[in-house]
Amino acid sequence: MAKKRLTQNPTLLTALLSVATLAGYATYRLTVGGSDAEMAADHSDHDDSMQAPADDSAASRFADSLPDIVLNDLAGTPTPLSTWVGQPMLINFWATWCAPCLREIPLLKAFNDEHPAIQVVGIAVDRDEPVREFAAEMAFNYPNLVGQTEAMNAAAALGVEVIALPFTVFTDAEGAILGIHSGEIHREHLENLAATLADLEAGRIGRDTARERIAGLM
Repeated sequence: MAKKRLTQNPTLLTALLSVATLAGYATYRLTVGGSDAEMAADHSDHDDSMQAPADDSAASRFADSLPDIVLNDLAGTPTPLSTWVGQPMLINFWATWCAPCLREIPLLKAFNDEHPAIQVVGIAVDRDEPVREFAAEMAFNYPNLVGQTEAMNAAAALGVEVIALPFTVFTDAEGAILGIHSGEIHREHLENLAATLADLEAGRIGRDTARERIAGLM
């Protein structure tokens, strides 16, 4: 199942995601209780099964630039990902049933506050209702788009062949993709990303060097 392409058998995959959503979100409500501090602190039970195997890394085959991706926002409004082109972007794919994803969110909220020149965007590979409920408790300070098959198709368009949540896409201000990180993201990753983007925006390095640095630091 883990080796199938995202677009294969979407009906079965959607059904499995729906079951996982209900079970995972119920567990989240019981064990985490919506606390940013608890999610940020709990790194001891990292779910390695959610990460892509080393030979499935998307970094070597990602798209050159953001494709034409449109997903619904939390209000149900179709929103192009290109809405935020014009500044560097951190695009985080997540789900309410994914424990490492939930641990990342407080860190991404803090990063969004600390680096307003970099736009964080979440894409929930999930059903609308649990995402809206979770978002109401989490009080996101960055936009989120949502979809199941649609979000997986978006990942495929970016060059990701195997879904392994969480994963994060980095772009420059022109929408050129600089890298894709599979697995949980940590503060050192974000600090390295911010420094690389600052050097790129200032003209101290070029796009190819930025891609090399991000690939090496992630």
